Amino acid sequence: MKNENSTPRRRAAVVGAGITGPLLSLCLVRLGFEVDLYEAYLRRAQDVGSFLNLAPNGRAVLERLGLADRVLEQGTAAGSITFANHKGRVLAENPERTTNIMRGELSAALREAATGAGAKLHSAKRLVALDDIGGDVWRLGFEDGTRAEADIVLGCDGVHSTTRRLLLPDAPRAAYTEVVGSGGRSRIGAGELPVDGTFHMVFGLRGFFGYQVMAPGDVWWFENHPEPRERTFAELAETDDAQWVAALAERHRPDPGVVRRILTASTGPVGRWPVYEVPPLGTWHRGSAAVLGDAAHAVAPHMGAGAALGMEDAYELALALHEHPSAQRAFTVFEESRRDRIAALAKQARQTGAVMTPNRRLARVIRDLMLPVAIKQGVRKGSEAYSYRPSRWPAQGDRN
Repeated sequence: MKNENSTPRRRAAVVGAGITGPLLSLCLVRLGFEVDLYEAYLRRAQDVGSFLNLAPNGRAVLERLGLADRVLEQGTAAGSITFANHKGRVLAENPERTTNIMRGELSAALREAATGAGAKLHSAKRLVALDDIGGDVWRLGFEDGTRAEADIVLGCDGVHSTTRRLLLPDAPRAAYTEVVGSGGRSRIGAGELPVDGTFHMVFGLRGFFGYQVMAPGDVWWFENHPEPRERTFAELAETDDAQWVAALAERHRPDPGVVRRILTASTGPVGRWPVYEVPPLGTWHRGSAAVLGDAAHAVAPHMGAGAALGMEDAYELALALHEHPSAQRAFTVFEESRRDRIAALAKQARQTGAVMTPNRRLARVIRDLMLPVAIKQGVRKGSEAYSYRPSRWPAQGDRN
């Protein structure tokens, strides 16, 4: 058996410090790798993004690593998820326990755990070049003119991954799903809505709305609706927050009054984003470099699966690299073990999205007729998706 801290240690460069990257860095450091974590931005992680609903499979990874309580302390648990139609009638309930947490807070906690374990975080390092210089060594070039070298490069830089473009130039680009999402927080009267520990989903006539009352008077919400014309983040940001939520409130006028009440009480910044997915790639790696998480297989976010799948990837890939001295072999084994699961969840997410945000009247009519059955099937499939259990973490000094 080789000791996990045997010399020389393999050097890993992890590109992207959102959620998948820091978790991967933590796992690799614990397994004896020397890890540099590169982040394109200089801003605080806590200031990035809206909230996400972390599914049980993501929590399972954190629990296996002994991090769940520490990392998720800024979040709020939801004991169930309910689904209602545009008339307010509850059609189904999913009893799975999830956690609503600000994306930035989750990222910051994972970065802190990674750097605390020994990973080196480099901010304001935007990748612009990636070259195989032989001997399983890669040279990374950054926008500021600096360079770095690593034995293994791991791209965790999201749906519009630069690592994917440089490493796999023939791979498909991210595809717009003709859906726009947004999210924010609202302040309402403390007694208007109960703090019931439930994540409420509403299938509106012209959009999908979700919310949870986090504390008396404090509501977190998100909304998805169809927009055939693709607009960039910058174009979406041209509409100020007040105009944006007013337009959403009008869009949801036919739906339960609670939706408009929450929207009109929105306070603070409102995030908005075009929704993308990454078509299946022929491979996720070349040589001793690979992409994972959203960079490899971004699925439509209609199941809240993206962050948790990235966390699964990070955990399982770290174990594969620990088990196999050859990074190429580790990547091959990892891909083979993950492809069927990713493909099934991507298909389910597309089907869920078609139900959530139909863009044709006939589709809406069919949806409303079939919604009770579709929701119950979705709950069952969602439970199957959440049933992932992390592989065994190796004992110290162990190489299986």
